[in-house]
Amino acid sequence: MDLFGLKKKKALETAQDTQEYLLSEETPFNVREAFNTLRTNVVFGMAPSGGKSLLVTSANQSEGKSTTSVNLAVVLAQNGAKVLLIDADLRKPKLHRFFNTDYTHGLSRFLIGQETLNDALFRTPVKNLDLMTSGIIPPNPSELLGSSRMKLFLEKAEEYYDYIIVDTPPVNVVTDATVLSKIVSGVLIVVHYGSTDRDDFQKAKNQLQMVGANIIGFSVVGVRSEHKGYYKKYYKSYDSYGYGYGDSYRKHSKQSEEGETE
Repeated sequence: MDLFGLKKKKALETAQDTQEYLLSEETPFNVREAFNTLRTNVVFGMAPSGGKSLLVTSANQSEGKSTTSVNLAVVLAQNGAKVLLIDADLRKPKLHRFFNTDYTHGLSRFLIGQETLNDALFRTPVKNLDLMTSGIIPPNPSELLGSSRMKLFLEKAEEYYDYIIVDTPPVNVVTDATVLSKIVSGVLIVVHYGSTDRDDFQKAKNQLQMVGANIIGFSVVGVRSEHKGYYKKYYKSYDSYGYGYGDSYRKHSKQSEEGETE
């Protein structure tokens, strides 16, 4: 069955050189296990509210939120859940790159009524995973994301999908994530070990809590690696992984004693 009875487009074929951070069977075991652990924690974290929509954000730019959003969606889909991945970063969209597809047809055009879901939704090569790219970059991202049409869309999407993963801009940079956090079921904050400042993280958490966001926890992506080759950057992002809430977290993978800190 298609959402709202509409037929979804099929995404373009993925080129090998555009999916360096996209999980696959070739991804090293410890990287896949890190995301499987995150999936388990998210499922349990969302269970009390019974909600299905999860906003993924970070305090600042370049802290791994988009890669986390994509691969969390992938492992949820691989576990049999029907998942919708939404690029709600209407300022610097990125999710389309993971699937080598176009971003100009998507969320922003749908919200202003220029496109139907038939035009805005793409079926990714990953079974059970659909993608809504950002659409053209609008002059009023915060207003669109906080609109009644966005709220209605998420409510209707929850009738079809098991999980909706929403990638948003950093909290400390623009207000988009804060605005949208009020109409989703939960929020996951991505923290980059070695680069996310404690004060910046606390500031982002406080902003979200002030508007009543349901912060289910945070994901820590690590930085140390002695691995070389194709997955070098992948390892740098996910060799060290943690999940927690508040000011503490648990490390779930072994860090190497050598390697630089990004």
